[in-house]
Amino acid sequence: MSGTMQEVVQALQGETGHAAPLMRWWWFSTHVSEAAIDADLDAMLAAGIGGVELAFVYPVDEGGLRFGDPEFLSLVGFAARGAQRRGLRFDLTLGAGWPFGGPYIDASTAARGLHWERIELAPGATELAFRTSLDGDELVSAYVGAGSIQELPAEWVRAECGERIHVPALGGGPRVLLVAVSRLTGQNVKRAPRGAEGLVLDHYSAVAVQAHLDSVATPLLAAAGATRVHAGFCDSFEVYESDWTTELPREFLARRGYDLLPELWRLEIGGDGTARVRTDVMTTLRELFEEHFVQAFGDWAHGHGLLFRAQCYGEPPMLMSSYRDVDLIEGEGWGWRRWTKNAWAVSAAGAYGRSPVSSETWTWVHSPSFRAGPAELLGEAYEHLLSGVNLLVGHGWPLGGALGHGQPVFYASGALDSRNPWWPVARELFSGLARVSAVLQLGERIAQVAIYHPVGELLASAEGERPFDLWRQTRRYVDDEFVSAVRTTGLEYDLVDDALLEVGGADRFEVLLVPAGCALSAAAAQFLSSAGVRVVHLSASCGQARRAEIRAAVHGMVPPLATSAPDTVGVTTRQLDGSRISLLVNTGEHSADVVLATCDDSTLTVWDAVSGQRRAAVLGDGSRTVRLGSYEAVLVGQTQGEGPVGVDELEMTSPALGQVHEEPLAAGWFVRSSSGRRPVTLPHTWEDDPKVTHDDEQLVYETTVELERPASAALDFGEASVPEVGAARRENSFALPADPPVGAAASVEVDGLPVGSVWRTPYSVQLGRLAEGRHTITVAVSSLGVRGTAARAIAGTSAAARDANGVRFRVQDASRRRDGVRSGILRVPTLRLSAD
Repeated sequence: MSGTMQEVVQALQGETGHAAPLMRWWWFSTHVSEAAIDADLDAMLAAGIGGVELAFVYPVDEGGLRFGDPEFLSLVGFAARGAQRRGLRFDLTLGAGWPFGGPYIDASTAARGLHWERIELAPGATELAFRTSLDGDELVSAYVGAGSIQELPAEWVRAECGERIHVPALGGGPRVLLVAVSRLTGQNVKRAPRGAEGLVLDHYSAVAVQAHLDSVATPLLAAAGATRVHAGFCDSFEVYESDWTTELPREFLARRGYDLLPELWRLEIGGDGTARVRTDVMTTLRELFEEHFVQAFGDWAHGHGLLFRAQCYGEPPMLMSSYRDVDLIEGEGWGWRRWTKNAWAVSAAGAYGRSPVSSETWTWVHSPSFRAGPAELLGEAYEHLLSGVNLLVGHGWPLGGALGHGQPVFYASGALDSRNPWWPVARELFSGLARVSAVLQLGERIAQVAIYHPVGELLASAEGERPFDLWRQTRRYVDDEFVSAVRTTGLEYDLVDDALLEVGGADRFEVLLVPAGCALSAAAAQFLSSAGVRVVHLSASCGQARRAEIRAAVHGMVPPLATSAPDTVGVTTRQLDGSRISLLVNTGEHSADVVLATCDDSTLTVWDAVSGQRRAAVLGDGSRTVRLGSYEAVLVGQTQGEGPVGVDELEMTSPALGQVHEEPLAAGWFVRSSSGRRPVTLPHTWEDDPKVTHDDEQLVYETTVELERPASAALDFGEASVPEVGAARRENSFALPADPPVGAAASVEVDGLPVGSVWRTPYSVQLGRLAEGRHTITVAVSSLGVRGTAARAIAGTSAAARDANGVRFRVQDASRRRDGVRSGILRVPTLRLSAD
């Protein structure tokens, strides 16, 4: 995808196209109404959100609509028409809950796994009746070996199976009968709405997939209207322990060229030949999943004139090349120095030339719901964007959130809706992210390092949990420390395998790293040799030795934009036509003066990433220095010549000030709350003030200042500070490493006129040019929603509803929602005055 610096400038000016964040819209089957739909769509539009992805989940109350009923489907159509009328993108999840399945699935089309039973036989037994244990069980094959349960046989022969299993003698001693049974996994659709309960479908079966498309996807799309839907969506795959399908023996023979059943015992017993059989079974299952599910969904979507968006990782086993039939590639997982599913998705997109690459964002963000403020949403978004993602899909917006207090929340995500007290700054947040995403959708991402994906090793063996999840199993070779060692050199990487090298070309890279314990295939070696890519085989599998090897392998390679703090300052760069654009984020705990240097003599132009305004930077010796607070970001343009076209049209983030007078403003403040107006001294923490009630979610501070002469003024609330002890939280739950000086957001007025807001680094606001005399400064501070808003939202469901629907969810981490929260003005602000 081409791009120019002129297009960068246009995006910074607000021409963001379809880059605004989307929102996963949780539809609880008991809270769907036209009033809720209209209120939510209006609130999203006003906040700068670009569209929705409908996701159908569990009931939270008694009664309600049944998924798929005519009244329910009519509301899907109402929502699609409402989104179209407002100019919002409308994506449709092509099923209910996850993984896909439901009442239309029976034993012939449900997910299956291979179950093994071992039976020790006494000498002399020649046959026995084998009765399957559970409904739906199907006998696959049986094997006999001379030995006992304690001393397992080394060799096995296949037994003849009919109505009875015929057991060969194999000498006069005891024997062990090994029986393979195809058994329903029993997994039901997780978080299913009313009317969508049932077994998970067999993702390897063309018949099962077609049944789903006919029974669920087609009616949903017909209700919405295909012309109103941008893309059909499928979430990540969690079809646990599904390693069998009825057609596997026949498909295996056709694809691998030998009969599986005589060799099947090797999967259970191990030993010589096990790696070959496991590799071939995993490969066959992957092919069946890709052809019968992914390709079928893609063809169905295209046949109805829409795109197919999916997260291709999890179980069944799949590789990055499984994305080949996906139009819109999506990942998830924050962390630019970690091995995430975003890295999996971005690597596939690089090979297939797909853009944009979206990411499920804000899952578990500072869990529980309402605990994350706008600065944390921005911070986690940066972690995704630094990974190569360029479109965000928020997780998520509970249906009816815009109706106010008492509406439910989804059990495992941020409640990213207008109930949040800090919502007045939401448009700045989402519009800023739209601006950054639009810029990062231009050109092509520069990744100079390739990491070889050890597909052969992953298919041949597994360790620990989820043996069929090849993304998870990749951590055996490419873990967080591996990724960090590459990224903290200032370079970016893609994971590649033989399939991706063939379609994406190896000439994009300068070096390929082969993890320790992995073998490079002959095909990959040929691709790399032809492209002139240097190959480095690592010998160390972990720790400092591996880090040193990686650093040595990339020594001398020049990043497109280097920084003086590569361990904490993340960079991602896009190549444009004749120029480059980089996103630069300080993800450290403290502010830093970051020196920027390019790989050539380009002119650097720096913009604030959220506002799009130009940033002042110190120039010296061909480099520039910018001061970045914790989780502050800039966009850096690199051009030959004097600078990008149209740059002078963009305002500076702050006027140039001359000699500055600074005055701390600790005293002289009044605060207005539900208990009235009273004097207060800053800093002022609500949680330490007994006069601030539980339901107070916005307090207004006011003071007056006297100027002896006209001056340009700014109000600075200080920097974020690192807490001595961090609050406990879920492992994958993002939280800022430093606490902001304002909790959680503030809107500032001077003499009754709004001048700006304070919710992100830098925590300061320009007050403008003030005349001589007396001026009133008003600061309206909004808290997180962990007070009254959360209390009325996270109670979950009633006992009567649980009796009616069963326990389908538990709101996560609710008891920790107020741990360590500090609201108010938490530092003494400083008034800065300049007469120039």
